[in-house]
Parts: sequence; C-alpha cells; structure tokens
Amino acid sequence: MFRQLVGIALLVSTCVASSSLQSPADITGQREAERQRQQSPQERQRLLTSLSRDSENRFSARGRPFVDAVMKHDAAFDLNSIPLAQWIETHDSQEIPWKTRIENSSLRMDQRLEVPYTATVQAKDVNSLVTGDLYFIASVTDASGNSLISPKVVHYALDGKISDDKELRFTDSVLTQPGDYVLHLVLYESRTGRHSAMKRSITVSQTTDDPLPGAGKELPQLEFLDLSDRERGTVFQFFKGLSLPVANKRTIQLELVSLLSPPEQWSDQRQIVRTHMQCMAAALNTLSQVRLAQGLVSLTGLDAAHGSVVFQQPDFDQLNWQELSAVLNKVADDNTVSLSTMENGGGGAFLRESLARHLTAPPDATKIIVVISGSEVFQSAGSVKSVNLKKNCDCRVYHVRFRYDIRDAYDDVEKILKPLGPKTFDITSPRDFRKAVAEIIRDLNKL
Repeated sequence: MFRQLVGIALLVSTCVASSSLQSPADITGQREAERQRQQSPQERQRLLTSLSRDSENRFSARGRPFVDAVMKHDAAFDLNSIPLAQWIETHDSQEIPWKTRIENSSLRMDQRLEVPYTATVQAKDVNSLVTGDLYFIASVTDASGNSLISPKVVHYALDGKISDDKELRFTDSVLTQPGDYVLHLVLYESRTGRHSAMKRSITVSQTTDDPLPGAGKELPQLEFLDLSDRERGTVFQFFKGLSLPVANKRTIQLELVSLLSPPEQWSDQRQIVRTHMQCMAAALNTLSQVRLAQGLVSLTGLDAAHGSVVFQQPDFDQLNWQELSAVLNKVADDNTVSLSTMENGGGGAFLRESLARHLTAPPDATKIIVVISGSEVFQSAGSVKSVNLKKNCDCRVYHVRFRYDIRDAYDDVEKILKPLGPKTFDITSPRDFRKAVAEIIRDLNKL
C-alpha cells in the first residue's frame, strides 16, 4: 500500500514543485502517451511502484539544514526602544554576520503579488550570541524614506545552541500592489544592542497581458502577514478583497467541489502533500470570491481517502476561512486510506457518488460545477468508473487540475468526469490558474 501517514515539511511557495515541472506542451504529450497504456493494469501498477520507490529522494529538501524562526509578528515589541529610523537611513551594516536574499516580485497562487525575502545566520554566529533575544524587523518605505506600512517584528529566543551544520533562517514576504518601494531588513540582538541592517530598492510590475485586469484593485497597497510559514507550508492564508464580478443575466448556482485529500499516489511525499493543501486553499480562496450578478455560490470539500464530506458551506457570501483552515490541517496530517473506504470501492467510488449528488439542477437556475483537484491515481483501479450523466441536468462542468510532478500522467478524476464533458485546466503555475479563472468568468458572463 503506497498511502502512508506523513508529516509536515517544506512548501514550494507557488504551490507547485517547480523544479520538476515540464512545459504544458511536454505534459500534454506525456499524458497522451500514458493514456494509450492506461488499459494495461500492469503498466498502471508499474507507475505506482516507481513513484513509491524513488520519489522520496527526488523531492527531498535541497540545501543546508536549517532552523526556521516562527514568522509571527511580535506586537509587544516596542519599536521606540531602538533607533530604527536611524538604522534604515544609513548604509548597510553588519554587526551580526548574516546573509540576505530578496527575490523578484511574483504572482502567488492566491493571485496576490509578493516580494519574498530571506535572512540567514550561520550556527557559529548564532551560538556566539549565547543568550538573549533576536528580533528580525522588516519595513517598507518610499524612495524618500517615508514609511508606507507598520514594520513586522519577529522574535527569536536564543535559549540554546543550534547544531553546527545548520543555519538560522528567517523567511517571509511582503504582499504588494505594483509600484516602486524600498525594503528594509534589520536583525537586532537585545542583550548587546548589536544589529545588522540592509535596504534594497524593489520594483513590482503589473502582470503582463493580465487576463484578470483589476482583480486586485481593492487589495491593500502593502501588507505583512501576521503569521506566515513559507518554509513548511503549515499556515493557510485566506483574505478578502479580490474583485471578480460576473455579469450573468441568468440565475446561476455555482458549486465548488474540491478534492481536499492529497492525491493518493503522492500521499507519502511530505512536500507534495503540503503543496497540494496550499494549492487547494489558494484556489478556494480565489474562486469563493467570484461575485455573481444573479445566483449563489456553495462549497463542498471531499476527503476521498476517508470517504467523507469534511467541509460544506452552502450559499455563502464569505468563505468560512477558520473552519476550512482547520479541516485542511486535519486532512494533511492524516494521510491514510480508511478501511471502510476500501471496502466501499475506494476513493474513486466515493468521488463518483459524491459528484452524482450534485448533478440535479434547480428548475430556475443553471448549475455550474467547478471541480478542484490534483492529478489523482486511486488505489482501487476497479472503482474508477465514469459518473452517470443525468438527462435532466442542465449543468456545465469545469475541472481545475493541479499538476505537481512530470509523472502526473494518469488522472482518475478525468475518467470519472468524462461523460460530463468538462472544460479542463491544467495548472502548473499561478498564471495558469489566473487564466483559468478568467476563462470561467468569461463563460459565465455569457449566461
């Protein structure tokens, strides 16, 4: 059995294992080649065996081992207790040896722009501080030095030495609107008063050929998240403020159906599990903000591994972020297939039966079903049968499918959905998802 209990590990910030992705054309070609062999149970099992055997090494964390600080804002720290303005106005200083890296601005899967940054301190330099407290401070000003946002302060207690082969890492980002800014980073040790500081000019450009122009116009100009975890992906971030209006004339019943449980073929790969959970959170946060001129939006979250509906919110105006976040963490931390699910035909049978319940359209509305999933290979191949199409279902189906690896050639969800004639979007980047959302909205505008 290739599905095992897994823990929490690193997150690829874009929600996709980018180092192992191919272009969409390559993926399409591979899918076609593999589809020709799908009728062979031996080939299917050979694929699953190969994934189980070698993907742990393929997706092991790269780089030096590290201790990561919890990137939570310390509101209790008194910024007036240090000459922060003086530090950020002067040239870069390095009283505490450190290295910093500021990345180019990029689009996140949740459709916000961000500028990621990292500061690292080697073990010998951390351990030389002995005891006390470290504070990592990030702030943003304009070119004239005028503060544009309250600084974020992260506290790290020096309550013990770290292993000599590790480094202390502070990893975070600032969410932005397009513009020109100056990012300031400061590391301060309270016991001796030593500090290091640096500043860099950053330019955040508009998304080129934007398929969703104006989607972020209501978002804050700048924002530091109170709590973030770019390294491990254990924090799910939800927000409101996207502008995604639909000018439909007919009444629409929009149902978001998400396969929250991670793809079974990847369930023992910690990085991919957390990446999947982050992608589901980002996709649902975005799609839940589609605003219909006439109609209602509902969300159903499925755990195919345990044959259960783990989240349900009908006809909502705003997504229940707190409950969904708790559900995502619970699903991510229990990556086993239940015995009852296996006895009832496996995850494929549960998904098929769950979808069938959504296929009855109300008499006064057009039903739109958006299925959000990864590429899924269920353990029980015999359970992967197409859903029965109901003649009286005035339904339109979309499949938003995230791909986490070049070997995601099989997809049992595709087979189950086939009679519904879904429009499928393969998502390997935040821009792919942006294009998919834009196309769905364009289609709904015509109704």
